[in-house]
Amino acid sequence: MQLEQGDVMAFQASTVAPEIRSPRVSELLVGAAAAVREAAAPDAANLDDIALWCAELGAIDARLQLAALRQAYEVIARDRLIEDLLAALRLRMQIAGPYLATLRERGELPRLLVAVGLDDVSPPDGAVRRPLPPRVARFYWQRLRAFVAWTAARSWVA
Repeated sequence: MQLEQGDVMAFQASTVAPEIRSPRVSELLVGAAAAVREAAAPDAANLDDIALWCAELGAIDARLQLAALRQAYEVIARDRLIEDLLAALRLRMQIAGPYLATLRERGELPRLLVAVGLDDVSPPDGAVRRPLPPRVARFYWQRLRAFVAWTAARSWVA
């Protein structure tokens, strides 16, 4: 059996996967922002969630993490934390570019947020509400940033 030129083209067109519409970063950030704001609330940290976080990330004693997070909630400006996480997430989504639609289809966008939380970054200006030694401020910033990103990723439906 010989295929005609039109038959081959019809076959090729039928085997091509449907095109996935690339979501707009701004649309995706709306849901992420709500999840991050909710996760940044001081009452978001409870021992059960922290124990899960510790298990996933290989941290030590959950009670020590809870104590550190409670202190971090006192010294870190949550509005700056939220701004920083969302700006970093926006950048990651823009870098993902053409792969963003695939990540969304697979339900993997929250993993970008978790990865953002694990970045090794120092607190930006105005993020620490009282004078602290730089290493201590960085410790609290990174700890709270990682926990808030992880918590938000668990509730964000992208």
